[in-house]
Amino acid sequence: MIAVEVTVNDEIGANFGAHFNRIEKVLDYIHHHLDLPLTLDDLSQKSCWSRWQLQRVFSAKTGLSVAQYVREIKLSKAAELLLCSRSERIVDIAFQFGFSSEISFSRAFKQFFSCSPRAYKQRGLRTGLRQPITALMLASKANHSAGYALFDNPIDPRFIQIRIEHKPQFLIEGCRGAITGLFSLNPNFESEVPKIWQRFHQHSSCFTSPSSQPFIGVVDASRDVIEYPSLEPQTLDYWAGMPVESLPTGSLSISTSTNVDQRSLHYFEVPTQEYVVLPHVGPISGLKHRLEWLISHWLPNSGYRGIDGIELEIYSPDYQADSPQAYMEYWLPIA
Repeated sequence: MIAVEVTVNDEIGANFGAHFNRIEKVLDYIHHHLDLPLTLDDLSQKSCWSRWQLQRVFSAKTGLSVAQYVREIKLSKAAELLLCSRSERIVDIAFQFGFSSEISFSRAFKQFFSCSPRAYKQRGLRTGLRQPITALMLASKANHSAGYALFDNPIDPRFIQIRIEHKPQFLIEGCRGAITGLFSLNPNFESEVPKIWQRFHQHSSCFTSPSSQPFIGVVDASRDVIEYPSLEPQTLDYWAGMPVESLPTGSLSISTSTNVDQRSLHYFEVPTQEYVVLPHVGPISGLKHRLEWLISHWLPNSGYRGIDGIELEIYSPDYQADSPQAYMEYWLPIA
């Protein structure tokens, strides 16, 4: 029985890998030919699949339709060019990304970004920018330890799409604790972060935020350790909390000091920042592998620069940390 299962799984794995490699080639072709219309007919020929097969496999592996992905990437690259270039005309950008006219480009742009290209440029903020889907090659052992069901999950966990977002200043109400992070000599975040969340949930009767609000974990990497000699090097503040609209009358001041009472709720102000957003599906134990990849591999080749700032973990109100379907996002500050 075991021998049969191994044989079947090997065969499925081979097909799975073949689909993975072929989708990689389609993605590579799209990324290097954004100046072309990139019709489904053209892409199906490049993939050696029929139109129907390409759409079915592409959607199953990436979670997006071919047309949707092409449109998102073209418009995101066009939006970046709008922000970076002072001389490029909108019509020239439209032609540069394979649109037949400025009208068709502006219509698609407004549908995606909810504003015109001109308004987006005037606002001057990087937000909603989808980055090219990347093949995330984790070791098979890491995949299994992360709890990924490679053959059951409709979206291939080895494909990942980053986006760039601008987030204005906001407040959270929560509990604070000290952790050592991913690249510390002795990281303890996997054991300490759940304890901080547990303390936060013990104060549920004190919440001033509606239950529909997301849970937000805040990692304060902005602090200069020289200013805080009482803390060990590589120690970070971690806040477990929820967003609030304003500081309630008569409440404690916003805390950034090292003597915060860890047994009660306090308020922390997250400044306006620009972020690279890393999505994660599956048990929270698998996040560290993706975060290592983001910082060590994606970021150095992205054209963006990581900064010492406030990192965010955003969870839905019904988030279940051990669920294979759990979805959360890690927001890393960039410049």
